[in-house]
Amino acid sequence: MTESPLIAVVHSAPASIGPITAAFATELPDAKLWNLVDDRLGPDADALGELSPQLRDRMLNLIRHAVTGGASAVVMACSMYGEVRAIAEKVFATPVFSSDSDMLDEIVRQAPRRVAVLASLRTATSDTTARVAAVLPDADVVAVYCEGAAQAAASGDLTGLVGALAAGAGTGEFDLLCLAQYSLSPAAEELVTKTGVPVVSPTRLAARAVAARLRA
Repeated sequence: MTESPLIAVVHSAPASIGPITAAFATELPDAKLWNLVDDRLGPDADALGELSPQLRDRMLNLIRHAVTGGASAVVMACSMYGEVRAIAEKVFATPVFSSDSDMLDEIVRQAPRRVAVLASLRTATSDTTARVAAVLPDADVVAVYCEGAAQAAASGDLTGLVGALAAGAGTGEFDLLCLAQYSLSPAAEELVTKTGVPVVSPTRLAARAVAARLRA
């Protein structure tokens, strides 16, 4: 790369901006980030319990806005919209990344026997759990909705966020904890310390994948 790449990140909540910014500062420090926020993407999908055609179109329109604005790559920071990537790849030449595909690769590499998928939205819980279960057919993958995590993440309350996630993780015996959303990523290190269980979170792995693609 000869000039600073412009990376557009589509967010469903402002709380995910900080974690992905920190991840790119480590993995691709010369990148310029362009944060596009539609704070109804997550709640609307959560209310429906699925992605409607209208919600898919909303995400595609945000990706289109990023591409026409000159983005070198687009990252969808909302885990529930991962399926839109397959559509976007057929429509746009610009690379588009789902929030957690690289985290799924890391989970497969670690080959855990029992995984807790921790999330702050019920739809995100079931959605990410289904994807983890698909790549780990022989593992026990447990969906864990963490009460209070969304509020703690939104207010920047790291102690409260770690506590909410640890409470969720404490509902069973697990050998890996998976954070389903970018907004939960700031708690990863403290959650390891508090629970003694390895944690995978999507932000750093997504930023690393973007860096590798643009450097190829």
